[in-house]
Amino acid sequence: MNFPRHAGAVSIAMAAMLPATAANAAPASPARGAATLAAQHWDLVEWSGRDLPEGKPLRLDFDAKSGRFSGTTGCNRTGGAFTVKGSAIRFGGKKGGFASTLMACPEPAMATERAYVDRLGAVTRYAIAGDRLVLRTAKGATLTYRAVHKPPADAPRKFIHVSAETRPCTGVAPMTCLQVREKEGDAWQLHYGGIAGFDPQPGIEYRLRIIEERVKNPPADGSSIRWTLDQVIEQRVVKP
Repeated sequence: MNFPRHAGAVSIAMAAMLPATAANAAPASPARGAATLAAQHWDLVEWSGRDLPEGKPLRLDFDAKSGRFSGTTGCNRTGGAFTVKGSAIRFGGKKGGFASTLMACPEPAMATERAYVDRLGAVTRYAIAGDRLVLRTAKGATLTYRAVHKPPADAPRKFIHVSAETRPCTGVAPMTCLQVREKEGDAWQLHYGGIAGFDPQPGIEYRLRIIEERVKNPPADGSSIRWTLDQVIEQRVVKP
């Protein structure tokens, strides 16, 4: 079985961003604040003054060790340094720059990207309450994100194939399951737990790299294994 390679944008460029300043009070120390931000993925759920873009949520991630952030913009990926002190946060580091992939997208995606990157560059404060992260500019504009489970960096990865066809299955109630296998030629097996972050399209077979975690104290009707999409390696259209 042959799969065509999945292409993506690779060009990197620097773009100057607006500086940010400090305000209010939140985490006790920069290290603790960065670690709290880095513990979860953050998906945009509210953008003051604008409607949310259609499609997958814009995701923001932080790396406490490197002091860098990365995010999706609806078209490209962007990232750079970030610093926190109390409730103050600055994206772009001391030089105020972001690095972004350079892939042209049709409007309104490009306009959304420009507005979003500008908003991030103007952020001065942050606050976390429950599963919500709120970024605020000096003028009071906000970006609100919802926490999404982030697997540990040392969680094991493995490769699986996902069939182009789902199958009826029964858990607590009748439902539809993915069919998966680790090697070509193996029999397809029903997978009851789903794959976080994976949005399969009908008629397409995938090869994925997934992150596998053990779930502590799963519910009686839940799986003891959690799979999260790490990367789409290959995909191909399967003719009916």
